[in-house]
Amino acid sequence: MPKQPANWPIAALPRRLTREWAAFYCGLSPNTFDTKVKSGEYPAADRDGKYDVKLLDKAIDQISGLIQPEERKDDWTVRARGERQRRSTA
Repeated sequence: MPKQPANWPIAALPRRLTREWAAFYCGLSPNTFDTKVKSGEYPAADRDGKYDVKLLDKAIDQISGLIQPEERKDDWTVRARGERQRRSTA
């Protein structure tokens, strides 16, 4: 993990996380996180391999029952399928 900058507030968290940080944020091991990303339970990484905290929060809210799937405005499973289709046709 990258070193925290000097004078950085302890509670501060970058908006985009590495795989390891994203897994930790979700309370999972990196391997379990990978499995849940592949199943669509958590959003996939962006093109540069980073995970968006806001999308992770939405996934956690859905898992905990705070929001229903139809309440999500942006469905990361659709986004992930679109990315896979673009890669497979390239």
